[in-house]
Amino acid sequence: MATPQYTSNNNSKPMISGLAVQQGLYAESSTPEHSIGEKIELNDGRVFRYVYTAAACAAGNVVSQDVSATCVVEVDGKATAAAVGATSVILTDSGTLGSATADQYKGAYLIITDDAGEGLQYRIKSNTAASTNAVTFTLYDPLIVAVTTDSDAAITGGLWWNVRPATAGTDYIMSGVTVIAMTANYYGWVQTAGICSVLSDTAIAIGDNLTLSDGVAGAVQLKDAETEPLFGFAAFAPDDTGHVQAVIQGLVA
Repeated sequence: MATPQYTSNNNSKPMISGLAVQQGLYAESSTPEHSIGEKIELNDGRVFRYVYTAAACAAGNVVSQDVSATCVVEVDGKATAAAVGATSVILTDSGTLGSATADQYKGAYLIITDDAGEGLQYRIKSNTAASTNAVTFTLYDPLIVAVTTDSDAAITGGLWWNVRPATAGTDYIMSGVTVIAMTANYYGWVQTAGICSVLSDTAIAIGDNLTLSDGVAGAVQLKDAETEPLFGFAAFAPDDTGHVQAVIQGLVA
């Protein structure tokens, strides 16, 4: 089956296989027109995903989920026991969950990191606001192994919810590159595969391996350490502080 081609119609909306997509690639919206993470793939190899922004982003910014708002570092022995088949898990921890708001972790992933149920991952459908430091997480799928009070857990946010300009060491889970400048708390598209335009930091030569910048939010730089998240490689040598065309390699398409 051929990959759909992107064109435009008189309403400035993309056409995929002759059907108008609700929101064009070069548009943003204060209300959702697609599901978060919805995918458009073009026949030139470019892929786009639908996102919600947590902060304003310039065009050509590498974005990441807001780690402080969507992730929970491993908590040990904070779960309430839940049987096989249960569709919710309760975690109680003042240090990480005491100020959680309703659906803050919607679309994120609950991972059982150790003890009963370890190694299993469940996607979060919704969550309650914290009540006496306890948060109930409703899951898309039922537990296949019981969770006990000894079970350790962590949460990683969904890649395309609450995105902001990526920063090394803080918001570093790269999820795409903005197609246009985007307003905080708006919906739109980011590119996740193919040739893109992205903000550059430092001198870059054609063919250089690029990683997330450790100095400029939303930018890429010449790879200078194995610990840096891989982005892709440069398609030409740009100005030191301008934008570069790059082939994306390190992102989830």
